[in-house]
Amino acid sequence: MSTCNLSSLDKQEGVEDGIYVPIEVNVHTQAGKVLTCRSYQMKDYVSGPPSPQYKKVICMGAKQNGLPTDYQEKLEAIETNNYAGPVPIMEEIEAAVKAEKINSA
Repeated sequence: MSTCNLSSLDKQEGVEDGIYVPIEVNVHTQAGKVLTCRSYQMKDYVSGPPSPQYKKVICMGAKQNGLPTDYQEKLEAIETNNYAGPVPIMEEIEAAVKAEKINSA
């Protein structure tokens, strides 16, 4: 992911609203490399299933980045909270995905 997408990702993750804070974590790959990755930590943790919209974004990211199929299947199997209300950021995400497809064609 390009650093030029960080502000959009921060917005999507609720940083502007004070819900999450960005953190850096070290991820060890199967090949033995250590990658510094951006993650988000909830300020006031509330346990519960993800919204269908959030699950969709996570699954899209897993597919886009070529994560192992078995991991993608585990993500797809996660139950959601069935939230059906508006999620304005989803339109931005879907537009960005379409634009990326057009630009890479």
